[in-house]
Amino acid sequence: MEAVVIGGGVAGPVAAIALRRVGWDVTVYEAYTDPAGDVGSFVSLGDNGLRALEAIGCRAAVAARGTALPLLRLYSGRGSRLGEAARGRVTLMRGHLVETLRDLAREAGATVVTGRRLVDAGGGTATFADGGTAGADLIVGADGIHSRLRTVIDPDAPVARYAGLWTVGGHSAHPVEPGAFGILFGARATMVYAPTAEGTLWAAQVPAARPPEAAPGQEALAALFAGDRGPAADLVRGTTRWHPRTLMQAMPGGVPRWHRDGMVVLGDAAHPMGAGQGANLAVEDAVVLAKCLRDEPSVGAALRRYEQLRRPRTDQMLKVAGANRDAKVAGPVAARLRDVMMPFFFKRFAQRGSAWMDDYDVAWNAVSAPASAST
Repeated sequence: MEAVVIGGGVAGPVAAIALRRVGWDVTVYEAYTDPAGDVGSFVSLGDNGLRALEAIGCRAAVAARGTALPLLRLYSGRGSRLGEAARGRVTLMRGHLVETLRDLAREAGATVVTGRRLVDAGGGTATFADGGTAGADLIVGADGIHSRLRTVIDPDAPVARYAGLWTVGGHSAHPVEPGAFGILFGARATMVYAPTAEGTLWAAQVPAARPPEAAPGQEALAALFAGDRGPAADLVRGTTRWHPRTLMQAMPGGVPRWHRDGMVVLGDAAHPMGAGQGANLAVEDAVVLAKCLRDEPSVGAALRRYEQLRRPRTDQMLKVAGANRDAKVAGPVAARLRDVMMPFFFKRFAQRGSAWMDDYDVAWNAVSAPASAST
């Protein structure tokens, strides 16, 4: 059996590795020449994403490229600690993650082709902008939040829209407490930061009805945190390498249709989050899809089972992502209420309430129950 995977970011190479584990021939097509290396911003993989990578033999290589941060700490702009929780987390540059996963995909026997952009698909054939085609038993859309394959599967599919937050970050020479991934809810913006051997990685998430045409200068960014206690302003001023500005986008209603006629989407192409667990869910999706193709009697049955297994979880995560965005765009009164109530709820419910998210296991070694005949 042969699969064409569209997208060579995070989800695509993981899908390729997992499909090779179950005996498929795989070619990954990436539109850009090379989005890997020390470029872009950073990502954090949690227990659930790392567990899925472990299932297909990739965890150690990925973890070696990043920094393990066993704690998550939340702070208010007033300097109060709002909560702390143990979280198995590895933080690394997105480009390093992509680079590592592509190398692992090639080692697993997949072919990775860059510089080819999908324009159409159907009848088991993918068509590219250069006029070339590729045939396959399955076409997998791992092509991100603006997925082309999503609109091929469903021409009426919704599009992702600006989610009311823009973000910019970088590497900073300003040190922070080691071993903890920090989130500071400031009065005018949220700062997330992670200590690594190469310096502190940080990203400011700024609420705005309309994003600025370009990122503000260094002092203007630092001024967003001028009234807050904590490292945020110093992190901005200590920046030695900048990451590009990003507009957070989301599709709160989700994607109605994930598959059709031997084509399927996963990761941000299937459930754009806009923030949070996107990379982890993409990894989970890819591994579960391969597992279903291994266990089900046909491609059609496997795609139905994949959606049955994944959609309840991703729908729940969409709600959590929306609540996270709401917390970051809160006005002054709502922000003060958040700071008062969060310690209470975090202490009593965070560990138990987030178990469904962090403890998820793709159960690679268990055989999936058969899919129903309905779609």
